[in-house]
Amino acid sequence: MFTRPVVATVALTTLAAVGLAVPSSAAPSSGTAGSIGVGDKVWPELGNGGYDVLDQRLDLRFAKGLASYTASTTLTARATQNLSSFDLDLLGPKVTGVRVNGVPTTWKTTPQGELVITPAKSLRKHLRFVVRVDVRNNLPQATEKDPFPPGLQRYGGWVQTVNQPSGARRIMAVSDHPAQKAPTTFSVTAPATLNSIANGKLISVRKHGDATTRVFREGRKIATELIQIGVGPFTVLHRTGPHGLPLRYAVPTAQLKEIEPQLASFDRSIRFMEQRLGRFPGTEAGAYVSALGGELETQGLTLMAADAMTKEGFENNGTAGVVLHEVSHEWFGNSVSPRRWADLWLNEGHAVFYTNQWSAAQHGWSVEKSMRHTYEEAGNDLLVNGPIANPDPSTWKGDAAPIRPYSSAAYQGGALTLYALQQTVGAKTFEAIERAWVHRYANSNAGTEDFIRLASTVAGRDLGPLLRSWLYSKTLPAMPGHPDWKVGPA
Repeated sequence: MFTRPVVATVALTTLAAVGLAVPSSAAPSSGTAGSIGVGDKVWPELGNGGYDVLDQRLDLRFAKGLASYTASTTLTARATQNLSSFDLDLLGPKVTGVRVNGVPTTWKTTPQGELVITPAKSLRKHLRFVVRVDVRNNLPQATEKDPFPPGLQRYGGWVQTVNQPSGARRIMAVSDHPAQKAPTTFSVTAPATLNSIANGKLISVRKHGDATTRVFREGRKIATELIQIGVGPFTVLHRTGPHGLPLRYAVPTAQLKEIEPQLASFDRSIRFMEQRLGRFPGTEAGAYVSALGGELETQGLTLMAADAMTKEGFENNGTAGVVLHEVSHEWFGNSVSPRRWADLWLNEGHAVFYTNQWSAAQHGWSVEKSMRHTYEEAGNDLLVNGPIANPDPSTWKGDAAPIRPYSSAAYQGGALTLYALQQTVGAKTFEAIERAWVHRYANSNAGTEDFIRLASTVAGRDLGPLLRSWLYSKTLPAMPGHPDWKVGPA
């Protein structure tokens, strides 16, 4: 999950407009409208029903000075019903055109963040279709007084992306839910004086006038919350990780010598995780070290704060542990993505659990003492937003609402659940469960009940009662093997 830096940025424009593209005289044929979401109780408005995203191309063109941009989304999808209309998620950018299979199409936007598209003719079930949406938007400069916004963020000559959990729809039209992740091509056009980067492998570079276009391809499925698009005065370094894994690091050119020695922490973190889970699940790894700051597990290109990546940052802020936390998400969250947002504990609980394992291996810290401290000091306070795997979205109030379901239940509560499982089945069986999980659901989506079924199968016993007592209860149960542990305040 993203960690806020010291620098704050201006919130993106959220004014929604209603418009019509070139109208069609043909009346829609039979069909029904696709639903506005995928049935996620935490974020009912995110994702879209009626189709599956098969592939997508995202084109961004930044103006000189980075104060504005234009963008195009091209989605290839397959209808899962006869569609008279369907939605994409969009909140803020102004639509300048929509086409379905190359034909200008009727559309409208809603204040709730839906772009409703009505083709001239209904799309038949199982039909593969292509929709392109063009938008434009301003990208205001950050100031100290403004909140840190979701989506694209700009400070000086830098741009970075923070989409968790719903920022991608503030950049361009997408199906903004992990359940609809898809292979993605990124085309980033920026002033030639700056560099640019995105998830995936760089496949082409083209200079034209005072701008440069770089195209990247992420052939694995990627959730929109994990997209990273960066622009700035940085240098890209290429290294090689375990078994020839390509590593790349976008580092501020002015701090290159200062930051470069600490980049080896990514290689070490990957090796540590591979010893416990098997081979790295992606085709490349590395980091975008941004002047804006913050840490986030954007797929294959972890966002890191430049100040945290200095020698002093490692010594004063424990950055090595942060790197391990974010790298662990390449298995938990990036490769195996949540089916619904209530399954977030499978991302963050695992990241906390393995960070504790790393701290024990590197510094001799006791995992047992760490878990006991969390259990006894935090206890049921971890569940103020609802059970670990059944969060109540209404409990995120005001400014906190946009970051639901991120809370201590997913992080520390998830880690306690995994520790309870390990205490019950033993370290060897637990490792077998973990390896089976990341292998069985690699490059796909899975949820809480999937984990319970798989764990039970691997262990050869029904672990449902144990895991559900942790994941769906309003209070923490007793910790297996530790009857002397006392739950903290309710």
